[in-house]
Amino acid sequence: MDLTSSIMDASGFLLCHPKVFDLSAAPASVFASISSRQKACPLNPLISILIPAYERPDYLRRSLDQIARQHFTDFEVIVTDDSASDSVEEFIRAHAYTFPIQYRRNRPALGTPRNWTAGIGLARGEWIKILHDDDWLAEPDSLTHYANHIRPDVDLIFGGYEAVYESTGRREVRTITHAQFHRVTQDPHRLFASNLIGPPSVLMYRRTVREQFDPALKWIVDWEGYIRLMQNHQAVYIDRVVICMSYNATQVTQSCFGNPNIEIPEALAYYKKHGEQTHSSWITYDAWWRLIRNLSIRSISQLEQYAHGSTVPTFLKRLVLHQRLVPLTCWKIGVISKVGMFISYNFNR
Repeated sequence: MDLTSSIMDASGFLLCHPKVFDLSAAPASVFASISSRQKACPLNPLISILIPAYERPDYLRRSLDQIARQHFTDFEVIVTDDSASDSVEEFIRAHAYTFPIQYRRNRPALGTPRNWTAGIGLARGEWIKILHDDDWLAEPDSLTHYANHIRPDVDLIFGGYEAVYESTGRREVRTITHAQFHRVTQDPHRLFASNLIGPPSVLMYRRTVREQFDPALKWIVDWEGYIRLMQNHQAVYIDRVVICMSYNATQVTQSCFGNPNIEIPEALAYYKKHGEQTHSSWITYDAWWRLIRNLSIRSISQLEQYAHGSTVPTFLKRLVLHQRLVPLTCWKIGVISKVGMFISYNFNR
């Protein structure tokens, strides 16, 4: 079998498999043969879609099937696989798509979120589009909408999404207005109070952007990364649903929610990175207030226990002492909690 046939499957699409072939060493005749057999196989695509995969070939199939429906075709797909089993690799080898796919098996597994960005070194596109294996493009024009928002002065493109709850089938459209997005770009730390943007699958960014998601984080990894990105780069927003976002029991974040042993250390890591900006406004201070209240932390010693050696800033110790003055059941009442937060904020400035 010659090199051309080894990188082409029966349907004639390019399958770039780093474990099997190195396309950088392929002779020009190979690429000429590929070009003649498959027009939708750009060697320098505009967009590289990075799909971090893990043990979910059924979800991956849904994602790839929706990519195949796109009207915009100047893209490549890169699948980086953290699976312990061969399920994803076997699926990739067995299924043909009319667009180029690069596949990389991570040995050893990289973990989240390193697997999100593992494909950047393989990407040939000018723009990087993250798409988790359980998420998918909402409509055939989703990539077209992203491409239409590319401008010379823009490095980040975010879009609206629809949350899909796999266990119940419930769906929620989650888009924001341009005014809301502008306020976030002016003060990205608002995302600590509420991640209005959503998970990383909504993002497309220039490959030249150097900031990456922090691999040490799990719970706040998305919006903490957005903060650093927005502080250094111009961003625009697509005010329509372009991504369907899966919410299912297999996601890492499901094990983080309400877990003080994860949420407190990561919130403190956020403070260590960004300092006073993390609580300088009442909006961000309210996020700390709700964090302590919702985790039922009632003493400094309890807070330090969950910090697992991280330094607890003075303002947060004071906040805990303020909450101790009133029974926790009272803080569960919205109006009372908000009034208490404002009083604490003014005393703590």
